Amino acid sequence: MRPAIPYSADELLEFAELLERTKEAAEELEDTVLHIQEEKGLSKKEVLFTLARLADAFIRMEEDFCFDESKRIDAEAVFNDYFAACREIEAENEGDDLVTSQGNN
Repeated sequence: MRPAIPYSADELLEFAELLERTKEAAEELEDTVLHIQEEKGLSKKEVLFTLARLADAFIRMEEDFCFDESKRIDAEAVFNDYFAACREIEAENEGDDLVTSQGNN
């Protein structure tokens, strides 16, 4: 297991808010991806490649079409940070669920 990233309290709050705000959209995207996987007969590896390609397209759009330097973000770094944070928060949530379910036995 990789070591935890030391996030600040503000970052953790931001990530928690993002998880909540994007929950419904993420569920819709997951359903769509599963439908496409089945419809196109894609392997898990092909699905992950497709998702990475899609994320890359959004990152490139930010880099290519953000003409206001004051609003420009390092989209790749943001994606990587959010991906890592999401994995960590979800792992913590799963650990909490495991502790809760074990406590009920």
